[in-house]
Amino acid sequence: MPLGDRKRAIVAAGPAPSQVRRGRLRFGRAPPGPRGVGTLPRLPMPPAPAPLGRVALLSLGCAKNLADSERLVGDLVGAGFALADRLEEADVALVNTCGFIDPAKQESVDTILSVAQRKETGRLRGLIVAGCLVERYLDDLRRDLPEVDRWLPFKDYPRIVAAARELVGLPPVRTTSAPARVLLTPAGFAYLKISEGCDQKCTFCSIPSFRGRLRSRTVEDLVADARTVAARGVGEVDLVSQDTTAYGRDLFGTPKLAELLRALTEVEGPRWWRLLYLYPSTLRDDVLDEVARNPRVAKYLDLPLQHMADPMLKAMRRGISAARQRALLDRIRERIPGVAVRTTLITGFPGETEADHRASLAAVEAGSFDRLGVFTYCREEGTPSHDMPDQVPAETAAARRDELMAAQQRVHLGRNRARVGTTVDVLVETVDPFGRSAMGRTEHDAPDVDGKVRVAPVPKGTRPGGFLSVRVTAADGYDLVAEPVAS
Repeated sequence: MPLGDRKRAIVAAGPAPSQVRRGRLRFGRAPPGPRGVGTLPRLPMPPAPAPLGRVALLSLGCAKNLADSERLVGDLVGAGFALADRLEEADVALVNTCGFIDPAKQESVDTILSVAQRKETGRLRGLIVAGCLVERYLDDLRRDLPEVDRWLPFKDYPRIVAAARELVGLPPVRTTSAPARVLLTPAGFAYLKISEGCDQKCTFCSIPSFRGRLRSRTVEDLVADARTVAARGVGEVDLVSQDTTAYGRDLFGTPKLAELLRALTEVEGPRWWRLLYLYPSTLRDDVLDEVARNPRVAKYLDLPLQHMADPMLKAMRRGISAARQRALLDRIRERIPGVAVRTTLITGFPGETEADHRASLAAVEAGSFDRLGVFTYCREEGTPSHDMPDQVPAETAAARRDELMAAQQRVHLGRNRARVGTTVDVLVETVDPFGRSAMGRTEHDAPDVDGKVRVAPVPKGTRPGGFLSVRVTAADGYDLVAEPVAS
């Protein structure tokens, strides 16, 4: 079958929006090496054993998928494998796929085929593919992509070490210890995945069909994980899940997100703990109050509203009206002074009229949101919205998206200009090799999706994961320019 036909056979007609991050080759941060004790001389260290093989990871999709990749890589490193610095140096490649929206599915297939070619032209001995695309289309993938050596649906994640050992010609062994998680984020922050699955019934979303129902991790497990992450020196931990607001409902019969925040912020180290993926219809006041009173919780809420018109919210089965959403936004700002609210909106959902679009546009122009992402609707097979009447032309959806983003850019630039001359704290993410400048984020900006702060010059000793107090000197679109405040 021609390559193009094979791609089309695997990637079904597209789905629903999300905060999708572009895939990239991911490499973990090595744990710190042994340190000298007091003034005792260092003794010669025995040579480290040769790794069983080198593994290259390509993690695609969202932050939640990256958290899964960290577990898989942790298993491999704990079993004696090493992470390859480049794909060309790998014995085994692991591709963790996204299967949510159509472009992401296409990217996953393209990546698989590209990596598979390395088996013919380089040292690569085997290809393992995991993730949401595998979970959704396993039978089709097995039929159409024989180049892949091992497919890993979710239930087989514990077999990652056995699969890698087989591909490098080693016999299976029984693992006896829990491996350490390998962080794959930039040095300044880490993700903490607090639950799996989702019980919501949004008509555009296929995630519950392959991720399953809500399954929360215990508070004790999450605190232990957070301590491990904190020991790596990160300045921020971002809580992620499919529905963060619902945390604990399956364990306790009622959500316990506020209690979880209190337990996590007892862990020493990270200065900011950030909430992502909150569901508006179930966001409770006890969570708002905990964000307001707890100095270690970032004054930032990621609250995907998806639309601001009642007909669309009803068709999407969001469980909330436009009036209740507006009231929620007012309540958030009343209870959490100085909070930044991020949301996402969908354009082109079936049946969306110009009047519906104008309702969302009015909310944006009124400055309802400090941060915004807008996605055009995609038809997702197996979801109720796929067969709804009055599908909106793609060109109309794109034009509406562009109009919303242009309006938000004006709002954002105005607010950034108002910050010129103010002093803010910045979490440093990168420092240039010559130490002349640094890039970071404020408390009001989440990684990957929000703006940055460019700081120059930087004090000696500035490192990723540390904090700088800076004075804003200019606004540059969605970003800020700043200089350090003399201490």
